[in-house]
Amino acid sequence: MPVAADDFYQGAALSLIIGHPAFEAIKPLGTGRYLVNGDIRVWLKHSKEKSPWHFAFSPGEVTDLSKDLKAGGKTFLCLVCRRDSICALSAVEIAQALKLGQATEQTLTVTRVPGRKSGVAGLGGEVDGVILASAFPDKVFS
Repeated sequence: MPVAADDFYQGAALSLIIGHPAFEAIKPLGTGRYLVNGDIRVWLKHSKEKSPWHFAFSPGEVTDLSKDLKAGGKTFLCLVCRRDSICALSAVEIAQALKLGQATEQTLTVTRVPGRKSGVAGLGGEVDGVILASAFPDKVFS
């Protein structure tokens, strides 16, 4: 059976999460959504393009992501950029890039200086600073 692109790219991110010393448990919550260690919500999206990478969010995904962020606890959006890197966004960074109050289709764009850092922008604006390529998966567990 062939491996779907979603599974291939999400599997790369999940293997890094599972291999982290702080990892204890994982539970699937739906397509591309996981509960890690019982209290960390992880959203995974992927792009097979070359930089800049574009990640589309349906109105339903924006609404569900907003609900997860309002529920409290930790929520991360991990953007798998082809085979190049994984850009992990915290709740604060997600809120900077997406207009969470608008249930409309939105796109995040990730640009990267190879091997170093990523810039992220969306309908809500640009994420302050840069996202280090080396921050994943430690950022999820910090």
